[in-house]
Amino acid sequence: MPGASPNPPEQSETSLVEYTRAMTSYDDIDSIQLRSDGSIVNAESVSLYQSYIESTALFASTLHNSRFTDCTFTRADLSNATWTDTRIIRAQFKHCKLLGFDAQSSTLQDLHLNNCKGPDMHWRDTTLTRVRFDQSQLQNLDLTGATIESLTIHNSDARNLRLLNTRITHLDLRGSLIEGLIIDPAAMHPKSLQSITIDPTQAPAFTQALGVRIEQSEPNE
Repeated sequence: MPGASPNPPEQSETSLVEYTRAMTSYDDIDSIQLRSDGSIVNAESVSLYQSYIESTALFASTLHNSRFTDCTFTRADLSNATWTDTRIIRAQFKHCKLLGFDAQSSTLQDLHLNNCKGPDMHWRDTTLTRVRFDQSQLQNLDLTGATIESLTIHNSDARNLRLLNTRITHLDLRGSLIEGLIIDPAAMHPKSLQSITIDPTQAPAFTQALGVRIEQSEPNE
């Protein structure tokens, strides 16, 4: 899968705050390694390219209408961050903390998230294309109103996943926990349900979400 380099290139180490104080309309930040200086980032129209984000550099940050392209997030803490109307393209997230990460109305494309802790993420009205989670904690992930072109949630804890008014082209949930799945078939396009792939062990949780009961046949009298 195309994406950011697994190891940071030669980059200048800096704080995003140093840039955002003087930035205007998509000034590009190219090949930097973000560190934390204890400041909370609140910015608009940030654009990072081929950069390496770690630690708490973007903890509880607020970004709007921004872009991250070919970036690598390693052990980064994005907990309680709010990134609205943001484009994240060809990025890798490794061992990141994403508690309550809000990416509402953002475009997420060619992302791989591995061993991440992201309960209570709000990804409402997002567009997801070739996004993959592996071995991650995704309890209460909210995809209400999202457009899922291609999303794989593999060997992860996705209990209480919300798929309300969600348009789905391809969603693969095999190998993950999906108990408590919240889905409204009446509000979904029929082809959306046909585009969800599960494994046999997930069938009871999926049918329960659809309101279907599974009962043993009555013995013959």
